Amino acid sequence: MRSFFKWTPLFATNFLGVLNNNFLRNFIAFVCITLLSQTNKELIVTLASGLYVLPYILFSPIGGRLAKRYNKSDVMFWSKCTELCIFSLACIGFFTQNIYILLFCVFSVGLMSTLFSPSKYGLIRDIGGNEGISFGTGTLEMFTFLGVLIGTFIASVLADHYHFMLFSGILIGIALIQLTTSYFLKNIEEAKVLEIEKDTINPIFFLIKSFKWGGTIKNGNVIILGLSIFWMMGNFIIMNLIVHCDKVLHMTNTQTGILMDISGVGIGIGSMLTGLLSKHKVQLKFTPIGGLGMIVCLVLLYVLKPAGVTFSALIFFVSFFCGMYMVPLSSWVQHSVEGRLQGDMLAYSNFVIFLLILISAGIYSPFVAAFGTEAVWLLMVGLFSVVLITLLINVKEMSSLFKKS
Repeated sequence: MRSFFKWTPLFATNFLGVLNNNFLRNFIAFVCITLLSQTNKELIVTLASGLYVLPYILFSPIGGRLAKRYNKSDVMFWSKCTELCIFSLACIGFFTQNIYILLFCVFSVGLMSTLFSPSKYGLIRDIGGNEGISFGTGTLEMFTFLGVLIGTFIASVLADHYHFMLFSGILIGIALIQLTTSYFLKNIEEAKVLEIEKDTINPIFFLIKSFKWGGTIKNGNVIILGLSIFWMMGNFIIMNLIVHCDKVLHMTNTQTGILMDISGVGIGIGSMLTGLLSKHKVQLKFTPIGGLGMIVCLVLLYVLKPAGVTFSALIFFVSFFCGMYMVPLSSWVQHSVEGRLQGDMLAYSNFVIFLLILISAGIYSPFVAAFGTEAVWLLMVGLFSVVLITLLINVKEMSSLFKKS
């Protein structure tokens, strides 16, 4: 119990931050038609998703620099101070029903997430050491998707029963609590803060430099790609549920929120279980198991075209296997380099992850317009299959699982 308690400030700060971010982002998507008189729901969903991830493309190098040159707990605390101001502005946006203010707030929250993300993940090894990476990563991701789950659910219910004071109270109240938990972040830094050195914050130069650096680390670029595809697919799932449940399954916002919660529970359980089964090691063998499970479930979603309980069950299992696929790759990224250079690796990972998420946001609306929401499941099957084959060919720790069997 005492060993778990030392993780509490990090887990709590991450959970509350993810909850509030998703509450705001999804609430905008849910109410865009009725409250804000927007007629193109796919466009608003795409804009909300794209603006949230765009800062990761532009400012990930700065997030890596902050994790190298400042105390990571301080980066977390001051980011949460800034978020409180952003959420206050979002309340003004809803009060005036100004979609431009709200979309600016989505971009700003994404910017704050970009700046503290390398510090957040870097704290895992500071708190638990190398042996705590798999547990810390699995549990952190479990709380991440629990935050997605609850934030989405609250947004869906409140969208059907909108009240400005209730919305503002939830948004500001959670922001104040997470500011408090971030204040109690205490960590033991593994390495001294790095002095100013020759690096770049230009996103294009940063990507080129990081790709070359990743090539010097065994399986570095391949695993970064595999992890990034997971987040790309997760964004496809979220966007597709919002539109598919509305236009094909004719579900209310609340019902859609419950289904997205089921997805969040699936990823959370898969992440937590994989972290526990890894037993203080980075176990890449779980990634192909999770990948194959996802592919099978996605094929069933496309072929069966299910509804009701069957659809909910398949979404749960897709999400469960997503968590199993992701945790070993995320743990590897944190374990791949020592000391403060970990900030660069996490920034590189974030850059590629959100570059692919941004691409998925740009692809989604025209793809659905041309082929429909059910074809999205098939698109995901194709992308996952290519990446999984690439991982199996290049990463011996994964392919050895099948050779032994």
